[in-house]
Amino acid sequence: MVAYRQALVLSPHDAQARMGLDAILERARTPRPNEQLRTLLLEAYADDGANWDAVGWGAASQIVVGWPADDSLQTLANDRLLLEFLRKSLNRDAGLERKLLGLRAAVAQALASGASPEVSALAAALAEQAWLNEYIWPDDATVAGGPAAAMYRSPSEPRPEVVEERRLAAEIPSIAPITDTVSQSVAAMYEANPYPRWTHLPRRPAVDVRAALMRDFPHATAVDFGNRPLAVLMPGAGTGQHPLTVASSYENATVTGVDLSRASLAYGKRMAARHGVGNIEFLQGDILDLPKLGRTFDHAECVGVLHHMADPRAGLRAISSVLRPGAFLRLGLYGEGARTLVVKARRDIEAAGLPATLDGLREFRRKVMTGEWRRLRPLTAWEDFWSASLLRDLCFHVQEHRFTVSRLRAFLDGSGLHFLGFEFNVGASQRSDAGAGPLALYAARFRNDRTLSDLANWEQLEREKSGLFPGYAFVCQKE
Repeated sequence: MVAYRQALVLSPHDAQARMGLDAILERARTPRPNEQLRTLLLEAYADDGANWDAVGWGAASQIVVGWPADDSLQTLANDRLLLEFLRKSLNRDAGLERKLLGLRAAVAQALASGASPEVSALAAALAEQAWLNEYIWPDDATVAGGPAAAMYRSPSEPRPEVVEERRLAAEIPSIAPITDTVSQSVAAMYEANPYPRWTHLPRRPAVDVRAALMRDFPHATAVDFGNRPLAVLMPGAGTGQHPLTVASSYENATVTGVDLSRASLAYGKRMAARHGVGNIEFLQGDILDLPKLGRTFDHAECVGVLHHMADPRAGLRAISSVLRPGAFLRLGLYGEGARTLVVKARRDIEAAGLPATLDGLREFRRKVMTGEWRRLRPLTAWEDFWSASLLRDLCFHVQEHRFTVSRLRAFLDGSGLHFLGFEFNVGASQRSDAGAGPLALYAARFRNDRTLSDLANWEQLEREKSGLFPGYAFVCQKE
């Protein structure tokens, strides 16, 4: 921590040092408040290039261990770390949520009798947290009007960014009318809950993505696309978090983001302007209609998308058809084994008749968090349990396919894509180091395959080791 901080003092925009420090702060836990950690966390919140989503985990821990025993409203109102956390990080801690709900009620009562400026600032921070979690916390109808109500429900007058997004949505070009019925249903879902809601773009080191993938997969075919900007396709762009990360960090690249939802794309377009990312365009349309663009791409990334289509193979073939020979394609798909708990949740939701509305989402969380649906309690450890759009995508999605390695082999068959290998690391800020295990396991088990890319071998290994894959993240190359 000291070394990374010194590096940032010398060079405040050092993306590698920022990522390294954020990864430590994400994991940092102490049994009592630690002033050094609190200082570093506050510095991270003051840096717009820090990963506030990652450092929020460490901040939440420090807030919990430092919570005053008497729940002093004035003490909490003067806690700078608490205020920054509420404004900038989505809470994902069940214990802290319980404390924050009690705090919200106390603040609402204080506001009713005339609160200090500090308590009013705390109310505003709680209202911002409510905005971040899309009002997933329980409502209280007795709290009506004024600053207190903003901690409980969406304001009657839309926020300025919402007004801006509505304007931008009308300007986004369309590839073609969406005719597939499942695609129409998925589009409607994301129009209601653009996914995900995010607030800032962490700074990332510049990377030559093709050179990096050639290093990771040296058995890939080397293809020179020349010096022109790399044309990158991002199908299923959502609210633009992944596409803008790519556009801002991939060297000499232009990005085309495509999504079913205009509301989601408008969010991404607003954020692109806010962060000064100009090498990206957004198009509304179905992945199935990509060939109608009449363009080809040098690289594509499609993570967490195809498993929500009626026919994922048709979506894959559509993407493959617009890739140049030698182009890389990064894919991410749900794994059958890793979604067992979600499948149980979907069954319980259907049996209980819970609607995919805010009230339905709140009732689902109540049943899970109170223990009424005890078998689903482990869902509180999932990152996507903590906001309306995240939870709806996790457990209430209108369409979901899940894969095994065997199904993955069939999925890729005839696609014109060559499987290069799995990617197990999910970036510098990941809470599990188990990712290196499967590759080492494969290398030890199948010593004759140094490429670690034989899907038949991976299928055998998956049968022997249940739970090997948290999901499938992998890279292919257009033949």
